[in-house]
Amino acid sequence: MKKVNIQDERIIFQKRKIGSDAFLIIYFGLIASILIQQFLFGAPFSQYAAEFILFMVAAIYVVGRSIIMGNNLYDNSINGQKMVVINSVVCGLTITAVTITLNTINLGLEKMGGTTGIAITALATFSCGVLASFI
Repeated sequence: MKKVNIQDERIIFQKRKIGSDAFLIIYFGLIASILIQQFLFGAPFSQYAAEFILFMVAAIYVVGRSIIMGNNLYDNSINGQKMVVINSVVCGLTITAVTITLNTINLGLEKMGGTTGIAITALATFSCGVLASFI
């Protein structure tokens, strides 16, 4: 006869939580590595392509698997809907800040069309970022 170890639900939950936390550490470490290499070091894409591919595969896996399993990423309640909007706006602001800062550093104010050109670019970038994040 085989000896079967019976595990308590709390132990199983703790093991899954530890694995989930480890995944999040690696996931955010990948995005930090990509951003540091791209913006601080000015590395070519080929240098951080592996991190980018792993990051995208992990993101697609988590979202796809959650949808297939029937898990909602956000609650259908008012708070869940507010979180979707807040996350979209924060993502749009982040994309806009990074893009405008990088373009201003690389091109300068004159080539960007002065403050008016920057404002129009920022508005367009923010709108597209929020819309893409929301979808």
